Amino acid sequence: MPLDLLSVEKPARYMGGEMGSVAKPKADLRIALAFPDVYEVGMSHLGLRILYQILNALDGIAAERVYTPWPDMAAQLAAEQIALATLETSTPLAETDIIGFTLQYELSCTNILTMLRQAAIPLRSADRDQSWPLIIGGGPGAYNPEPLAPFFDAFLLGDGEEAVIEIANLVRDWKTSDSRNKQELLEKLSAVDGVYVPSFFKVEYHADGRVAAVQPLKPGYTAVRRRFLPDIESAAFPDSPIIPFMKTIHDRVAIEVARGCTRGCRFCQAGYIYRPLRERSPQRISQLIETSLKNTGYEEISLLSLSTGDYSCIGPLLQELMARHANGRVAISLPSLRVGTLTAGLIDEIRKVRKTGFTLAPEAGSERMRRVINKGITEQDLLEGALNIYAAGWRSIKLYFMMGLPTETREDLQAIPELARQVKNQARRSGGQGEVNVAVSTFVPKPHTPFQWQRQLSLDETRERQRFLKDEMRRRKLNFKYQDAELSFMEGVFARGDRRLADVLQRVVELGACFDGWNEHFSLPRWLQAFSDCGIDPAWYLRERSTDELLPWDHLDAGIEKTFLLKELERAHAEAATPDCRFGACSNCGVCDFKRLANRVVAQQEQSDAAQNDEKATQEIIQRRLRLRFSKTDNIRYLSHLELINLFTRAVQRGGVPILYSQGFHPHPRFSFATATSVGVESQAEYMDMFVGAMGPDEALACLNQVLPDGISILEATEVPLKAESLSPLIEATRYRITLPGYDPELLQKQCVQFMAQDSWVLVRQKKGQQQTIDLRQETRELSANGSCLELTIGRGKAIELTAAVTGLLPDELKTAQIQKTSVIFVAY
Repeated sequence: MPLDLLSVEKPARYMGGEMGSVAKPKADLRIALAFPDVYEVGMSHLGLRILYQILNALDGIAAERVYTPWPDMAAQLAAEQIALATLETSTPLAETDIIGFTLQYELSCTNILTMLRQAAIPLRSADRDQSWPLIIGGGPGAYNPEPLAPFFDAFLLGDGEEAVIEIANLVRDWKTSDSRNKQELLEKLSAVDGVYVPSFFKVEYHADGRVAAVQPLKPGYTAVRRRFLPDIESAAFPDSPIIPFMKTIHDRVAIEVARGCTRGCRFCQAGYIYRPLRERSPQRISQLIETSLKNTGYEEISLLSLSTGDYSCIGPLLQELMARHANGRVAISLPSLRVGTLTAGLIDEIRKVRKTGFTLAPEAGSERMRRVINKGITEQDLLEGALNIYAAGWRSIKLYFMMGLPTETREDLQAIPELARQVKNQARRSGGQGEVNVAVSTFVPKPHTPFQWQRQLSLDETRERQRFLKDEMRRRKLNFKYQDAELSFMEGVFARGDRRLADVLQRVVELGACFDGWNEHFSLPRWLQAFSDCGIDPAWYLRERSTDELLPWDHLDAGIEKTFLLKELERAHAEAATPDCRFGACSNCGVCDFKRLANRVVAQQEQSDAAQNDEKATQEIIQRRLRLRFSKTDNIRYLSHLELINLFTRAVQRGGVPILYSQGFHPHPRFSFATATSVGVESQAEYMDMFVGAMGPDEALACLNQVLPDGISILEATEVPLKAESLSPLIEATRYRITLPGYDPELLQKQCVQFMAQDSWVLVRQKKGQQQTIDLRQETRELSANGSCLELTIGRGKAIELTAAVTGLLPDELKTAQIQKTSVIFVAY
């Protein structure tokens, strides 16, 4: 049964068919790459994009996507008994061979179980034989997957670029073997470097709940070491990624400039589990950006790493990128800037096209606290960076802090608003006014970090400190946001949880939990009910651990020596710094073997010729205004007006159309559309105007049709005067054809005659709390029946409103109506 996309909030989440997506109707092995969150979040995840490209490049292997349906679609799936399926080929998840879940965030665990339930797949691995898909998890959550262990067949620890190919080929070979026994498959998987099969380990507990032992059940398989990719320079990277129809949370080209970090912030799990540091060369980065911009049409580049400002060649790279792409109005954002690396030169390069946002992360308010966490920045570093930002013309800076860090005192907490106030004062020093937006999260101890043994604030302590900060921020007139205390509480429970939490997780999903990472969907009472039903105290998991306690994840090796973590914990309490090993001596963390694995830092490069020739771009003198008529059919009809604008914004870039831009702070492409057509209506008569440089209508038509997705096509292009009137006032009436499946043709003909015989038919609408009236009869120019089809011409008003007025059908009865806009009548122009 097809999905009813008109009944959901954002149909583009479920359409599929985006540019860059790969559909393989026939494949030896079908893999569902599952991201346990809504589409626009999952589509922004770079790791999933990388795996998608790698797997689909293999002959006979199909990688498809699936995301957690939003509650409106989830209700539809349940009501119609439709199984959750992939976007590319609508294959039900139960019919795939592997489902690979990205484990990005602890509270997405309810979404994972919800998706399995929506696919009618047994939740527990022990209840699934070889006829069911293999359930595998990967990502940062795989470094302590114990709360999820009973539900998964395997986890992959570490870098996936090489491992996914091995896993896919192994499962494909197993499928064609004479013996298709699941146990044999799991044994083969456990031999792949980085693969953890939880059923091959038995966990025993003390009476108080602590882990007593983790017993290996397979000889020789006593621990699992993380998978390492020694070098990312030649690693596969998606330079022709999927282009979503809708806005995603990171709607831009994302290029990973480096993987890993050696700064050694003691709270940061990513800084330990992604070691060693591996940088891409500036030449490779430039090549990826060039190709990605051409293939996608994006207007913003994001340079990704754990600390992009630490990239060895960041200055010369930025200069070259801006010199190459500023003329094309391409902006550059650095989402992970470290305060100490924020120079005036970097700021000046970023501002050349448009001012993308600045987020600075001091993490702690006091110098003492920053010494504890090994955050090697001073107050002076932060204030100088803020002054440079404000002086360059920015009016707003976001500061990110944590509270509840080990050894934190009231003075350390008080230092957060005080430091933020000083940052705000830097705006006045720069000669202007400035805003500071302060975000404070609660510290959550994470596995494989020096703070993995430390306690987390209780729920009451968190709330009290948030109230204190809220009052202090208000007194200083600072904008303040903080993470919900209840979400941080539950995140902490699962971050260091064990397998006993699996029962709680299954129970809370039975009680209706889903999207628990979203404040509006999280319910602490529901979680507490689940814990109570399972006889477990959640607060117990926030306690401090002794350093000799067996931790639930101790059999999983992230490459970091435990002795190093213990030494770092001691140094934290001594407020002692550990230098960055890329600049000094090895800190003996245990990751590098200095043969295959070591920090890989690219050599500094000289400023390129392109960067040295940094001349201001001037718009082409030639200006032309083109008027386009285009069609939108099939799933494209479900796109909103804003999504259609987004689609064309990308298409003109991919097609090489010399679009002109508006002036001002955030330049936009100069094109405009006629009156928006209702979502769900097919059309052969959509119109838009665009202002271009030296390109004629025929060439623009050809260029755009080469890069537009299926379901949308430019049908006609003409040139109009630059000062011609805009489109919408020129529309006099619109013609539609409405097909009513199964409707009585004779009755429809009679109803048309009756409606046209009336003098008036007034419709009353409610819009933004106000009544609007429209006389549909007076607006109807033509109305006739052709079998079960209505053919009409209407001025103001919607075709579906007129159809309801003529037939008397209710909205639910009109859901199957097929509406097509056939033509537009213009006044003379």
